[in-house]
Amino acid sequence: MTYSWLRAFPIFVLLLVTAGCREVPTTVKLAEGPSFLLHGSGRLASFRIYGPQPGHKIATPFDDRSLVWRIQPVAGYFKGARVGGLNFRYGMPPSGYLQTMPKDASPASLPDRQVYYFFVETSDAPPASGYIYLEGGRPIEIGVPDLCQSGFVGEVKPLKCGTNEPYKEPENLEQFVQEHRLEK
Repeated sequence: MTYSWLRAFPIFVLLLVTAGCREVPTTVKLAEGPSFLLHGSGRLASFRIYGPQPGHKIATPFDDRSLVWRIQPVAGYFKGARVGGLNFRYGMPPSGYLQTMPKDASPASLPDRQVYYFFVETSDAPPASGYIYLEGGRPIEIGVPDLCQSGFVGEVKPLKCGTNEPYKEPENLEQFVQEHRLEK
């Protein structure tokens, strides 16, 4: 019996070591403001919020023209704070972070009844992202099916997923929000 336990010991040690190094994907809990409470095992490398372009109701992810707020760690990409328990509010970077968009001004308030996209970029763990609809400053997380983008940097165009056709926004945004609300 002792011999079989000794043979299994290296495997047991390996399991303990790899369990301690396991990446926990980043998750976000939303609150009024909006504010963002992060969980996971990574470090916050960048946080971005995109807003709709004039004449639109829904933000296009990764469109530089739609970027309304971005923060990055002062110490560098891989030196951000651990996301586990990190909490901050739109327009107020957490300690150790610098607002890089807008560069020299306070960010504009986020008008209600529009859909925004947030992206939590992390090092050492998978990122998190989502769409939020603001109602009285309260974020409602929603899904936006069929909205894809033409790329991930620069001038990005909203496309209907799987096609090169432009994405058509819903006519009744409030109804769309109720139908695509994510329950958490």
